[in-house]
Amino acid sequence: MSPAKPMSVDVSANWASERTLSPLEQAYNFILESILSGELAPGMRIPTEAVAERLGISRMPVRDALRRLEGDGAITIYANRGATVAEYSKDEVIQLVEMRAVLEGLGARLAIPNVTQRELEEIRHLQSRMDRSADDLGQWIVHHDAFHNYITSLSGRPLLTRQTKKMRLMLRPYFREHHAANHELEIPGFEHQRIIDVLIGGQPDEVEQEVRNHGMANVGKVTKLMDR
Repeated sequence: MSPAKPMSVDVSANWASERTLSPLEQAYNFILESILSGELAPGMRIPTEAVAERLGISRMPVRDALRRLEGDGAITIYANRGATVAEYSKDEVIQLVEMRAVLEGLGARLAIPNVTQRELEEIRHLQSRMDRSADDLGQWIVHHDAFHNYITSLSGRPLLTRQTKKMRLMLRPYFREHHAANHELEIPGFEHQRIIDVLIGGQPDEVEQEVRNHGMANVGKVTKLMDR
């Protein structure tokens, strides 16, 4: 891992905290948004004091949020050095993508018996939200992950679902950089519609392979950026 890079949160950033949430949830969402937006990049230090000041809360819930994010794999906490955005090597990113693709393929396969008309409507709704947010990269990634996480959740395997959600959080900064650098999202509606179509078809091998292929589609482009 490279040394932590200093960073100071822009306290004028346009992230409105949701006052209906607890201070811990506010801090958690704020830091996660900062990572997703690219304001906090892999290796950057997360300034506890600046986050607390920005949100108007004490440092304790910020520290609790950091511990939760460490459990999610999104940040790393070092003794006497504070917290930084988790930084993964090229080989680790490839491994994470490979594992996520395999697990999500299995999750989709196991989801088939649980996909009724009601679930299909929800999947289509999530697809529509994703397509409508194509001009806002941060929101697109959130909705994109929600689409895949929901399908995996239909497997009825909570441990599997938690692992794939965690890996998506770990990989977000790297896929965000790819999408931003290449100005490239999936062909709107096409790849995800194909996943919906094979789910409707209900052939387990086809469903699993389609989701796996989708998960591996951009791994080469994502990791190529890490060679710079």
